[in-house]
Amino acid sequence: MASFSDAPNEVIDQILSDVPTSDLPSVCLVNKALRRSAEPFLYSAVSFQWDFQSVPRVAPLLLTLLRRPELLDYLETVTLQGHLFNERTPPPPIDTANIPFDEFIAAIEKTGVAFASMWVEKLRSPRTCMYAMVALLITQLSNTTHLTVGHPYINGQSLVPKVLKAKIFGQLPAFERLRELRYLKRCDISSFENNLVFSDTINLFYLPTVTHIEVSMTNPRDFQWPAGEPNLDHLTSLKIGWLAEPFLARIFKRTRNLRSLHWTWEHHGDWVGPWETTILDFENIMDALRFLKGSLEKLTLEMYLGLDDELADNLKMTVEGNLQGLRGFPRITHLDVPLTSRLLGISDPLPLADYAPDSVEVLTLSGSALIDDECPHEWDGWVERGEFEDLVPLIKDLRNDRPSKLPRLQRVEIIDDHGGNIRREIGGQIEALDLGFKVQII
Repeated sequence: MASFSDAPNEVIDQILSDVPTSDLPSVCLVNKALRRSAEPFLYSAVSFQWDFQSVPRVAPLLLTLLRRPELLDYLETVTLQGHLFNERTPPPPIDTANIPFDEFIAAIEKTGVAFASMWVEKLRSPRTCMYAMVALLITQLSNTTHLTVGHPYINGQSLVPKVLKAKIFGQLPAFERLRELRYLKRCDISSFENNLVFSDTINLFYLPTVTHIEVSMTNPRDFQWPAGEPNLDHLTSLKIGWLAEPFLARIFKRTRNLRSLHWTWEHHGDWVGPWETTILDFENIMDALRFLKGSLEKLTLEMYLGLDDELADNLKMTVEGNLQGLRGFPRITHLDVPLTSRLLGISDPLPLADYAPDSVEVLTLSGSALIDDECPHEWDGWVERGEFEDLVPLIKDLRNDRPSKLPRLQRVEIIDDHGGNIRREIGGQIEALDLGFKVQII
């Protein structure tokens, strides 16, 4: 009887592609032939979650990769995520009993980087060995195409940023195939110093093959490119937060082919320093966006005010201008921006068609902007009944404006980010409208 491993490779691959990742190690133990077939699936995507209940098993994977570097050719996606550890709630110490220190130290010293001794010191400590192992793992990822580095591995820790910088600027083997990078540093409410990551994150824009970057980066006192202005023609998608419009304009100026932008405008109050913005000025936002007129197809603009647990009373912000300049962006097909007229407290809302380009096919509206107190966030956790009634005439006006101003409009999406209140208040009215385009409350 012929064995399964004698089947054509395409048949084996089709079957193995449906095998759960957790079962693939067992398949590898059947025989050498199946091991060769299963390993590309086993190592194609690696994901680690670090929290109080689970500790990433980085050490066994790292040891295998150091001993069998040919497996790195399969490692396309690496995801490092976890809990939002900070100084108030640090990660628990790691059990180092089974960590092969000799092999890991040899690999660290082989890199020849100036910070190798600090790296080894962190490896030996139960409190910091996870950072050292993850940093060593990242040094091996020359062929990886998708990399996510989450908050617990970089918050208040310099080692992983140092390794990334060394790979970017040539002290370590480069990322040869990296296409998507997510550097997910979150705001640390226990230590604002841990949030000052501009000097680490600006380096990410020197990756020559990356087409998508997701990053949150604080505002610098003085914006300086660390190695001259980079060529960002390869960057087509950017999701970025916190960085204010004057600094972001410096990046936009280099991104001539950026098609998708998701920008989270953040305001954290005066206490974070004089270089933080205290005015939400839509004219300044439009000035920064002007560099993208010829390429931008999808724009999402979000507003985020204040740190977690920070009282809204501590925030003072002025709102100015509007987004009517977006009418001059001829390629935008998907638009998701705040209802700027409501932010300015205008009693008669500005028609949506007055700032949506005529190229728009999908228009997304967020309930979070439907407030009257010049603050695009619902602080009280509840909305008075009738608050969302203003959406109905805005949607009706789109029906009249569509032929002349929005001829390509196919769908309006309303984000119900108030616990279902939007659907309960106006869902029936919206469904009863005969508009000529779809309206979805999602």
